Amino acid sequence: MKSTAKFISLAFIAGVLGAFMFQEFFSTPATNVIREAPAQYTNANYEPKVSNTGAPAFAAPENFREAAANSISSVVYIKNIQTNQRSYSFMDQFFGRSSGNREGNDVVTGSGSGVIYSSDGYIITNNHVIEGAKEIQVMHEKRTYTAKLVGTDPTLDIAVLKIDITGLPAIKVAKSSDVAIGDWVLAVGNPFNLTSTVTAGIVSAIGSETTSIRENFPIELYIQTDAAINPGNSGGALVNTAGELVGINTSIISRTGSYAGYGFAVPSDVVIKAVEDLKKYKFVQKAFIGAEILDINDVIAREEGLKDLTGVFIESVKKGSAADEAGLESGDVVLKINDNAINSKAAFDETLSAMSPGDKVSIVFNRNRRILESQLTLENVFGNTDILDESSGLSEEDIYFSNFLGAELRKLTQAELDKYNLKYGVKITKIDQKAGFLRQLDDLKEGQIITAINRRYASDPSAVANYIEQYSGRIYIDIIDSKGRTETIKYIFR
Repeated sequence: MKSTAKFISLAFIAGVLGAFMFQEFFSTPATNVIREAPAQYTNANYEPKVSNTGAPAFAAPENFREAAANSISSVVYIKNIQTNQRSYSFMDQFFGRSSGNREGNDVVTGSGSGVIYSSDGYIITNNHVIEGAKEIQVMHEKRTYTAKLVGTDPTLDIAVLKIDITGLPAIKVAKSSDVAIGDWVLAVGNPFNLTSTVTAGIVSAIGSETTSIRENFPIELYIQTDAAINPGNSGGALVNTAGELVGINTSIISRTGSYAGYGFAVPSDVVIKAVEDLKKYKFVQKAFIGAEILDINDVIAREEGLKDLTGVFIESVKKGSAADEAGLESGDVVLKINDNAINSKAAFDETLSAMSPGDKVSIVFNRNRRILESQLTLENVFGNTDILDESSGLSEEDIYFSNFLGAELRKLTQAELDKYNLKYGVKITKIDQKAGFLRQLDDLKEGQIITAINRRYASDPSAVANYIEQYSGRIYIDIIDSKGRTETIKYIFR
């Protein structure tokens, strides 16, 4: 009986170990794709550009030796080291795997690529490559360096690192605005933990507005290419046939997580502006005109009586904004910013992305089939030209204007959260004194912070506005005034 029980026990253990070893050694591991986009997508919209070379854009060079030689030494391997809570199991003991420490903190690593921006140790990569890192390591020519994070912009998916070394081979940078559809490009990076791989393809679209990309990345400015980009390529270089940087590889569209014909890179013109701002201010100084811009499709053209689909449509203009001061109106069609033709929202955004608040620009627009021109001074997200830092910076999505309320609401900056010791809050930044519901509520004023409505935390400006717009009955609004005093205001909405 004892021998039978012993046999059954051994058989059970053997079965468990057999199953585990099969899973461990023979099953196909799933590839973990960083920033993988969904498989369902639409074709990218783009504005064709004419090559400056005079040669056919599709003409392939004899080889890509020059491009590879000029770029491969400027691409580095990046390790993202984090800690992850995990249990210490019997199987870990059996196979001799350490749990890291008795608290169960295992050191885990992610990896990606980076590009040497300057010889004194500045490195460009993607934000998602280093996001959440406890330690960042940069490997170059068999040497490993610990990197410091200089700054990051999640909306552009760009991060800047610094390592303490000089004499590095900085990559040469070309203007992405000169890149044309059909141009040959190379993707240089470290996919699947391989080092210094080079793949070639052509530019298939510029200014991608693919729906699946927008769902995963706020930025709409991409160079689309069929050069093979795989997990680990993120943060690496997209270069032209001279080996000059034209983009930072950042994402793919794939059902499997591996290359399936579509890769996307942030254009170098956008990247370099972001890098210089992050170095100087630790925050990207983004420029706005103070208007809502839409792509023109056949529906808009038909409803607005537009002759063609050229330009971008101004849906609304924020009162008191740069666009408002320049005389722009809802229904105008922007055709040019300075000398740059604008035929898509992506082109509009890309043009502004290379500029800063305070820059003066010329805007050519169509109003009722009359071509007009106006000058304006670009502004920041707050509607002024101040330099912002990482504690005060907000994105355009953090600000909401309600026509019904006649008011502008925005999220609190980190500096404001710290000042009032808050974790959330929505600030009333502007109230239209001529129109809108909020001007009728004497107790609500510009500069006040709404912390809660009917005991619901106030953290999202659009959600706060929609709640007030639709609410009927007794409402309690918790506020903080400019002097830090708290108060609960009561109203009955009928």
